[in-house]
Amino acid sequence: MLKRVLFTILCLIMVYSTAVVGYRFFEPNTYDDTEETVTYLDYETLKDYIRSSPDGVTHYLFFYSRKNQDCIYVKNTVMATVKNDTGLQIDRMIETVDITPLEEQLLTNRLKNEWGLSSYPAFVTARTQNGEIIIDNFIQYDQNHPMLASDIEAWLQLNGIYSGPDH
Repeated sequence: MLKRVLFTILCLIMVYSTAVVGYRFFEPNTYDDTEETVTYLDYETLKDYIRSSPDGVTHYLFFYSRKNQDCIYVKNTVMATVKNDTGLQIDRMIETVDITPLEEQLLTNRLKNEWGLSSYPAFVTARTQNGEIIIDNFIQYDQNHPMLASDIEAWLQLNGIYSGPDH
């Protein structure tokens, strides 16, 4: 009887160990492997950068944190799908704003105060008019409705960047 109990315990330990090793081996990569090739706008100088543009120049901004899993998912998966669906060089059209320092210092409430964003990742259309920043529209991540490629494609259509799949 004791041998059976010990054998059962040993088998359970082996099954558990195999499951843990298998998970770790096949665990999905959630890191951003394009860090070296992407240029990020600094959040602290973003307003000055936009204000330095001539009136009427529109900026399409992607508020992104390198340490936030939702941001990494949207960038690596959703935006890749948008790029494939639309055929656009979306990474060249949309400027990425690095909000990692805000997240690290727990200052993400500045996004709400300065840009009207209550969550991120987010896509914002902004332009200058008489030296003032005008936010035309935005879409932002929602835990209850994660951002899909169709959401970003609709935002691109709203801003006249993409005419849709039928055109």
